[in-house]
Amino acid sequence: MTGPRALLEQLVRIPSVNPREAATPAETPLAEFVAEWARARGMQAELVPVQDGRANVVVTLAGASDDVILLETHLDTVEADGMTVAPYEVTYQDGRAYGRGTCDAKGQLAVFLSAMEAVAAAGVPSRTVVLAGVVDEEHRYVGVQELRRTWARTPLAAIVGEPTSLRMVVAHKGCMRCRITVRGDGGHSSEPWGRSNAISLAAEVVSYLQGPDVQGALDAQAQELVGPPSLAVTMIEGGAGPNILPETCTITIDRRTVPGEDPHQVWEALADDLTSRWPDVVEVAEPHIVDYALAATESPALDQFQAVLRSHGLDGAPLGVGHGTDASKLALDGVPCVVFGAGSIGKAHTADEYVPLDELDAACAVITSFIH
Repeated sequence: MTGPRALLEQLVRIPSVNPREAATPAETPLAEFVAEWARARGMQAELVPVQDGRANVVVTLAGASDDVILLETHLDTVEADGMTVAPYEVTYQDGRAYGRGTCDAKGQLAVFLSAMEAVAAAGVPSRTVVLAGVVDEEHRYVGVQELRRTWARTPLAAIVGEPTSLRMVVAHKGCMRCRITVRGDGGHSSEPWGRSNAISLAAEVVSYLQGPDVQGALDAQAQELVGPPSLAVTMIEGGAGPNILPETCTITIDRRTVPGEDPHQVWEALADDLTSRWPDVVEVAEPHIVDYALAATESPALDQFQAVLRSHGLDGAPLGVGHGTDASKLALDGVPCVVFGAGSIGKAHTADEYVPLDELDAACAVITSFIH
């Protein structure tokens, strides 16, 4: 038996940094490794092309029933620039495994694969178990969308591997990200009188978005598990030179949505509001990233997962979080989802990313029990 610790070392050694907009098969070497590893242990495995040579990997452990339990996580990581630990070699200190992806989400991939190996060695599980390692979770989610298009049978339930500190996450926020461009008159900076300044006007827009009217309306939509929706200005760009009045200034916003909100409708309402307040001055571009929120659902399989958590002495209370996962896309097809894994989201994407080894082992024990 490989075990999640030894397997994590092998996974981290294979860089799989999300290429963002570059056309390169960044995650495919990792997908190929997973497929070969699974086949060597008697499981079925295939690579499913997504785009630009990038491929999902789907591993199947046939059960006594055709009913499918899905284990889903992502192959890609964020960039490793500026890391203070070796990014592609696991190092150990104080009971932690350090390296890019140890927490988000190669640790979860190691847990899923190790659990499937343990179950396969014990015999045939009652239900078929499918592991999907998908590309592009860190950018535009094309991997999980391809998974939804290509699966032969809708799963009974899905466990989505992300760092949750061994908690059972059943709800999370979505997002709508768009760019807002404000236009001014331009001209020579020595004669600003009577001319509209795009940066000054953008500052008014920012003040409004962060002011009591907008923020108060968001606070009024707070939900029990995930809290209120939020809006943050995250980027700004404007001006052509130090002696030129800016003709344009563009800000980018990140609007987090709660279950029940449609991100496209959120954009439409925002665009209508801003363009009516600043007519012929403000242009709100269509969203460049949209993600849906995950609403808590009821399912016998999820009840069983909660019972397994408690049988292992872990907290089985349902939890909501503010960040997104692939679970919300799977849920669009009616799949009940739990997000679960070792490590803390607070260590994901960091310069010293790590996963606690005891949590890695505990997560593997939970997933193994659940599959059994």
